[in-house]
Amino acid sequence: MLSMWFQRRVLLSVGLIGIAALAFIVSVRLKASDHGDTAENYNRIGADMTDVYIFPSPQNDNNVVLVMDVHGLIPAGQGPNVSFDPGVLYQIKIDTTGDDVEDLVIQAKCFGTGADQQVAIAGPMKPLTTGTTAIFGRRNPVLGTINQIFQPDPNGQPNLTVFAGVRADPFFFDVEQFYTIFPDRMTPLTGKVENYPNPNNPQAGGFRPVGQAQDFLADLNVLSVVVELPRSSLGGGVIRVWETTSIFSSTDFKYHQQDRLARPAVNEALATVSNLRHHINNTDNPTDDANQLKTDIESFLTFPAGRSVAIKKAIEAVLVPDVMIADLSQTGVKAAYLGVETQGLSGSKFGGRALTDDVIDISLGVVFGSTIPTLSALNPNLFGGVIPDDGNELPTFETDNVDDSDKVFLNTFPYLGVPH
Repeated sequence: MLSMWFQRRVLLSVGLIGIAALAFIVSVRLKASDHGDTAENYNRIGADMTDVYIFPSPQNDNNVVLVMDVHGLIPAGQGPNVSFDPGVLYQIKIDTTGDDVEDLVIQAKCFGTGADQQVAIAGPMKPLTTGTTAIFGRRNPVLGTINQIFQPDPNGQPNLTVFAGVRADPFFFDVEQFYTIFPDRMTPLTGKVENYPNPNNPQAGGFRPVGQAQDFLADLNVLSVVVELPRSSLGGGVIRVWETTSIFSSTDFKYHQQDRLARPAVNEALATVSNLRHHINNTDNPTDDANQLKTDIESFLTFPAGRSVAIKKAIEAVLVPDVMIADLSQTGVKAAYLGVETQGLSGSKFGGRALTDDVIDISLGVVFGSTIPTLSALNPNLFGGVIPDDGNELPTFETDNVDDSDKVFLNTFPYLGVPH
């Protein structure tokens, strides 16, 4: 079955930085988010986004669930000591018209700190401003409390259910091995510019085999904003979603975007940290991706991936702009990462992203494997024709050999596992 095959593929290449570097990573695991892809996010972890999810509600198929994860690497047992950054505006942005400009926003803003921190929700509503600056809109009448489920407007429409608080990190990935392959991603952690090793003498053999691979996030937590609401309140059709964190400025009394995330492993893996490309893409709009992120992807697919022109164009067509696409008209099915883009070949035509989707393996298969030629052979309409295999696959880079077997998800809201 192609969906199972498709979910067992993965992405990456080039260079080992040594055992000392691995020891360093372990030493900072309690101080820095592995998703802290810029110095700004490393230094203000409350604004650091880690993951985005969109999936049909397991309890009510008429509803959809949106998840924003931030502030990664919270150690086991430390959840009660962590709260949201009150100076950050957390936004879920929804495009219902296909122009990659937000038509609706759901905003979360927190007040105070600690166990009694209050949570305000605004929206879904038309944004007061679009783009990289934002204004916190009129909030719904009921304030919530961190780590508690609440309804911001129990008598209003649409009927939202919200949780904002600590959950077990749902992401799974061999992050330590990722750093050995991409030393430049360590730049925010080390405080100095790290670059690729000598490309003429690569040392990294790929990801660790089964039995040696490790889920770096197995016992760690995140802060999550989980929203469940009727599909119809978001238009009920194809939507494009991305999420942002923004910092308040007393100069113009607006929030200015610091981080942006939709599809995982796009900006994080395909744009270099050393050249500040993560920072630029984080502070851009999806409408800028054709001139910014696309260039980063083109560069990476040329080196180190070494893909053919046809495969590069197909990958760019899928990943640019960086938005998560979900078809809310698809009922009775589960979410499946890249499902809309592949017309259901990745599992279902709903698209979005389920908590159990192995997005790293899927992404690695696209970039380093034979996923694109295989999909084009199954459905030539996907990319405008059959794309030949270029023979440049790197099998040891096509999976990190980590799955969701160490994760425990809930069948009831808020669905993410209880904190460690």
